[in-house]
Amino acid sequence: MEEFPGRVMHSHDFRNAYQFQGQTLLVVGSSYSAEDIALQNLKYGAKRIICSYKTRPMGFKWPPEITEKPLLTKIEGKTVHFKDGTTADVDAIILCTGYYFHFPFLEERLRLKARNILYPAGMYKNVLWTEAGNNKVFYIGMQDQYYTYTMFDAQAKWTVNCITGELKLPDKEAMKKDIEKWIAKMNELKDCHDDINFQTEYLVDIAKDANYGYDLDTAQQFHDWEHHKHEDILTYRDRSHASKFTGTQSPIYHSTFMKALDDSMATFLNTKP
Repeated sequence: MEEFPGRVMHSHDFRNAYQFQGQTLLVVGSSYSAEDIALQNLKYGAKRIICSYKTRPMGFKWPPEITEKPLLTKIEGKTVHFKDGTTADVDAIILCTGYYFHFPFLEERLRLKARNILYPAGMYKNVLWTEAGNNKVFYIGMQDQYYTYTMFDAQAKWTVNCITGELKLPDKEAMKKDIEKWIAKMNELKDCHDDINFQTEYLVDIAKDANYGYDLDTAQQFHDWEHHKHEDILTYRDRSHASKFTGTQSPIYHSTFMKALDDSMATFLNTKP
């Protein structure tokens, strides 16, 4: 990697796809950031995008300019080699390889160390750190996510209820068994739809414990979203969904995703491009 003559960057630092117009890119990774960055670069004029996966391909019906290749094994100059024996010359490499949790301000025993998964070990209700800290260390939003701010809010209320004493915690052994139950379920998940159902079950459970007061189950919207993505990866963002609470259908945006090149707030709020 050090000898590669082109640009190498992590997805964390990706800001502007214009800089890669007319270039051939290697995107290393097979999750959301790899998917989004591949599409953004296609949209803004990249010549070709190759996505390299470690375990399994994303598997969408990609346009001809985007291809998927197995594990990157070697780099020689501008030439990249893949596990299947194929090679390609690329101008830039974007690493969409995930991240590690990093809490240098905490004592070692209090630090969550986990991959970006749906249920990290040692976390009661996916929030309370049980390995140390006398039930006073809470992490919010540390798991892989379909639900985001809705889940964070429910986790926050659960945490507040623990701190104020409104919610009584079970003993350590009961918490350990509950964690093991959720991790065993997670290990049986086969695809994105299983993942959605798993996180929905978790969210409903913690919201009930926290007396959250709302039905937060939007699994069907997520299933529809995944279906739209696999139906056409270029147009799924152009779809509309109904509100869980009012039933109101959201309006269709004035421009399709692949043609909406101006991301400014003014253009977004206009009813016409």
